[in-house]
Amino acid sequence: MCNYDYPSAAEVTPGGHIAVLQSPPASIIGDQSSTLDTGRDYRLRDQVGYAHTGDNNYLSKVHEEQMVEADRQFQPGNFQRIIPLPEAARQELCNICARLPHRLVMRELINIYFAEANWYFAMLEQHYFEKLYNYWCSLNDSSTEHGQVADVPPDLLHFSALIFHVLAVSLQFVSPDTNCSRALGVDSFNVRDHLSSNFSTSGVEIARILGTLDPTITAVQNDLMRAFWLKNCSRGREAWHALGGVIRTAQDLGLHQQSKVYQTPRSTLEETLTELWYDEYKRRLWIKLFSWDSHMTFSLGRPRAINVSDCTITPPLDCDIPADPSTRIPMTLAPHEPPSSFTPQLFQYAISQHAHEVMSLGAHKKNFIDYALIQGTHDRILSLLSDLPPVHRPMNPDTSWDASYPHIPKQRQQISTAANSLLMALHTPHARTHTASRHAATQAALATLDAQEQLFDLMATSYSSIYALCIYTLAAGIFLSVTTLEYPPADMGILHEILHAIRKAIHRLELAQERVSLAGPGSRLLKLCYQKMQTSAQARSGLQGTAAYGANPVAAASFMHAPFSGAHIEESPGQPSEILAYTSGSGISLSDGIPFDSTVMFEDITQPPYGSMGTGIRPG
Repeated sequence: MCNYDYPSAAEVTPGGHIAVLQSPPASIIGDQSSTLDTGRDYRLRDQVGYAHTGDNNYLSKVHEEQMVEADRQFQPGNFQRIIPLPEAARQELCNICARLPHRLVMRELINIYFAEANWYFAMLEQHYFEKLYNYWCSLNDSSTEHGQVADVPPDLLHFSALIFHVLAVSLQFVSPDTNCSRALGVDSFNVRDHLSSNFSTSGVEIARILGTLDPTITAVQNDLMRAFWLKNCSRGREAWHALGGVIRTAQDLGLHQQSKVYQTPRSTLEETLTELWYDEYKRRLWIKLFSWDSHMTFSLGRPRAINVSDCTITPPLDCDIPADPSTRIPMTLAPHEPPSSFTPQLFQYAISQHAHEVMSLGAHKKNFIDYALIQGTHDRILSLLSDLPPVHRPMNPDTSWDASYPHIPKQRQQISTAANSLLMALHTPHARTHTASRHAATQAALATLDAQEQLFDLMATSYSSIYALCIYTLAAGIFLSVTTLEYPPADMGILHEILHAIRKAIHRLELAQERVSLAGPGSRLLKLCYQKMQTSAQARSGLQGTAAYGANPVAAASFMHAPFSGAHIEESPGQPSEILAYTSGSGISLSDGIPFDSTVMFEDITQPPYGSMGTGIRPG
């Protein structure tokens, strides 16, 4: 517990923060012009519409050289390009930044974000964030001391928006029993969510003011954090739109293309190493966008925003960025060195490339002719799993580092979830026509639920928004339910395993429903599926006899009649969710009148775009 003095909730007042900020998703700003864009002289390249990088035009070549120089200027103390703020914009930015909490509260929330969220999502690199944060604080202190706001570099303008979104996301993971929660007066989930929403809105307002004419790396990170925040709020469709804007901004900066780091006669070794690590940092940001775009496409049926043939970057190294990049050469880890926290992100990038290949060849659609490609992709995903460093391998891992690095056991389950959910999505469109795919998808779904169960137990689920746990659990649970109803397994022991996994999935969704709006309707749908499966299994039991239940018929038979464990799931007549939007066919209905038809649902999950998710969930 921290012992420094904290302001009380009543004392948390504006701390004299100045405006130092960023650019919003296209879906949010639409065609609105920002205060800074209006009346500005547009560069010839922007007037014509040329890309900032590329081989097709001279202006891009000139800009590429400027980008190299801009990278050298990034380090704190080396900022050279300043954007003058019109008085109206300056005042508006200052008014928004006045909403920031006390510096000590911000510091604790930032620490919570990096401790509780960034290990999984890897949106930010702490080294570069802290450098900008320290410079941003120094500029605030200087402006307060001299009573005026100085003009600042673009990255620092955008950083104020990023700060708001880091605070917004951190609040989704914070425990009520912390100094910062007490100082902010956060005593319930509703209060916390409301404050988190206010912080995110402030970040969006700053982005609107700054516009998109001078995008920066920090602008990309801010918009990505906005998309992440939306996803945690179960606002998947809005998150997808926001992600599209982030990708376009990143492409405008040329993050999808390999940068060139030059050793000049004026450069010292330390400066060159610093630039090499900064290039590594940019590539890590790009592969995050690439992986998320691939997930949205392959798992949620959305169109791709990234064309692989446009990307020329070299994959990042599997190592952590050092505390002082000027002292270490970028290289992979030696066997005796501590494990890399970046391994799960590289693994997701690798499987995302396979997902792009499958979609480019049309193999994600049913009735695909070359079924050998499906099996080949399956085998390559398994090879990627087996080639992981032993410490991150889900099966038979090296656990010698677990005590020192408590996130590693969670990252193993993160990797297992990513791999098996992709395998499930790969085979789902072919589950009707190929028995091998149906079996492979079933095993992958069971493995996904097992990984989700273990990850759920390892995370502080009482205090965090665990959207990632809910969506994968729901996807696998619906696939298993609908597939089992359409194709009851001959081995009733397999049915026992499926029913047991779905019962646990329902229980997890029950626990999460207060924090994740997706979890409530998801648990009700899985409960309905479970009841249908129980009815079907009981009918089969009467026809086949208890011997059909394998080695433990008593346990299996009692399981078919067992009530739900955990908290009671209320079937309240709430608003119908999109994930339950099945309107054709007959059968059992939910309490809100939405019909359930397993045949229709199975048809949905085995054809694009819904087949690519493998759940029958309408893309959100």
